[in-house]
Amino acid sequence: MEIFIITICNKRENYSNNLVEKYGNLIKKFYKLNYVDITFQTTRAKKNLYEKEYKKALSMIKPNSTLVALDENGENMNSVNFSKKIKLFEESSSHIYFLIGGPDGLSNFVKEKADILVSLSNLTFPHQLAKIILTEQIYRSICIMNNHPYHRS
Repeated sequence: MEIFIITICNKRENYSNNLVEKYGNLIKKFYKLNYVDITFQTTRAKKNLYEKEYKKALSMIKPNSTLVALDENGENMNSVNFSKKIKLFEESSSHIYFLIGGPDGLSNFVKEKADILVSLSNLTFPHQLAKIILTEQIYRSICIMNNHPYHRS
């Protein structure tokens, strides 16, 4: 299985790179992992939240894939339930795409295309932190699936 983490973001600070790389390298022992950062060029317009960038992100999604869009109003779940979801996606898809939206959230078009909306928390995070949290939770899910002691419950 192959995992993609797509972000719509303009921020290029590298303070998150060490942790993303740490967990990414651990994930790569089990799955192929790709990061795609799409820089937004459009200015926010009414009802057109980064339409060009979202279309580009959606055009990358291959057939037989699962699209997980991260959204503040998405499904809240604990790490064990998140792991179960990933296991289900793995059984039914050859690729899982996680989409971290632009600064104004996801467009309705993207929400409708997503197979599932997931909330990382009731809190709002900057893109870099959301990417770290998501990457760590994917690794934690792998550990749960494999009864690895990283996750303690």
